[in-house]
Amino acid sequence: MQRPTPVNQEIKLDPNRYIVSKTDPKGIITFGNIYFCKICGYSEEELIGQPHNIIRHP
Repeated sequence: MQRPTPVNQEIKLDPNRYIVSKTDPKGIITFGNIYFCKICGYSEEELIGQPHNIIRHP
């Protein structure tokens, strides 16, 4: 089995149609649209700057 090749390509999505979050290379949240925030239960202000694993169940 081959390991997946890392991807350094960004695909632009319409944030009004999808659940969208964006992180930096270290996994820190830099953007979350309204749908992402609603599902997570946090405001965008609370999410920005946090590690993406903040939204995972323990």
